[in-house]
Amino acid sequence: MKSSDFGRRALTGCVAAAMLAGCGVLRQGQDDMQPPTGAVPYIAGNVLSRPIIATGRGKITHVVYIVQEQRSFDNLFCSYGGANAAKCSRGSQAIPLEANCRLSDSFQDFERARKSGNFSHEKTNCAGYTRPEYRTVPPGETQPYRSIAASYVLGDRMFDSTGNPTFESHQFDIAAQAAGAVDQPFGSTSSDGCVYLAKVRQFKGPPQPACESYKTLADELTAAGLTWSYYAAGASVPTWDAFGWVHGYPAGTSPPTQFLTDVANGHLSGVTWVTPELNDSDLSGSRSANGPAWVAAVVNAVGESQFWDSTAIFITWSGYGGWADHVAPPSLDREGLGFRVPLLVISPYAKQSYVSHVQFETASILRFAEDLYGLDPLAVADSRATSPAADCFNFSQKPRPFVPTSP
Repeated sequence: MKSSDFGRRALTGCVAAAMLAGCGVLRQGQDDMQPPTGAVPYIAGNVLSRPIIATGRGKITHVVYIVQEQRSFDNLFCSYGGANAAKCSRGSQAIPLEANCRLSDSFQDFERARKSGNFSHEKTNCAGYTRPEYRTVPPGETQPYRSIAASYVLGDRMFDSTGNPTFESHQFDIAAQAAGAVDQPFGSTSSDGCVYLAKVRQFKGPPQPACESYKTLADELTAAGLTWSYYAAGASVPTWDAFGWVHGYPAGTSPPTQFLTDVANGHLSGVTWVTPELNDSDLSGSRSANGPAWVAAVVNAVGESQFWDSTAIFITWSGYGGWADHVAPPSLDREGLGFRVPLLVISPYAKQSYVSHVQFETASILRFAEDLYGLDPLAVADSRATSPAADCFNFSQKPRPFVPTSP
């Protein structure tokens, strides 16, 4: 789904009204997800209150947001030098990316692990391994990620904005909220204007249709005359297709591979979301180890293009996926924060070989884009979130030349 296909067209119904007049259908549990009065650190709409040197304005004109699947920080970056990381599992007790492991990661699982620090209550299906939730991926398999971290920035205090599973996490990627939804959608309902038809449980009240009406970052970008693009696997993994669960967005997305073609042909939007196909996702149980090579290919495509000098790339993961992490997440609201996930920051202005210990969350990447383009916050999470701009970048330096990452 590219802005040329949808984002530049006037939206219909309440989505269009929301862009112009704040229209929105509040669902049970959604009312307390809106930014409270006085919570926004900046004056809404006041671009001048956001210093250029602190936001990258004038340097960055493209933001690329790559979202991989369900891995904790310890699971992927065990024993990484300079980071607060658990030790790597040794020998046969390390669990490779391609292992056919399935771990439960419901909100109840998250709450139990957060309160007790013990992940052993989770349901696991991982033949041949004892207590698999505490095992880590062999560092050799994650070498592309580690090479990127060694060249640019790794954040070791990046928390998911929600302790919920991947469905809600992907909503935070585009809207900084999930309207009080809990766990994965289930069942089906009559057509209500979304690509996907299902219900979802709530923190308050009975299950509701999973179709949402809140404003997304894409709405704000369109209203500001800025471009955006969205690349996703679509119906093959619907819970990752965030825009498919929001009113007003048409069926169909651009496949992830199209991103490589578009960049090569000289097309890159102001903000771009890239989510992978299953085989490239790092998802436990996908039986594939292609994820690191896929991410390296996406990064290389931008780095070797005309857009390198004006781009900031962020890579993170949609929740912990049931894999243990030894750092307790801060408790900021009823949803989270969730457990740590890795954050990689790549740019010609990114610091070199740097580990950031600043607390970030999923909505921090939205916050970066909002500050960059002078857009208002969407919800509580991006209002409170710290942008990576100040700690992860040096916008005073000359843009560094790109060095490709070997897959």
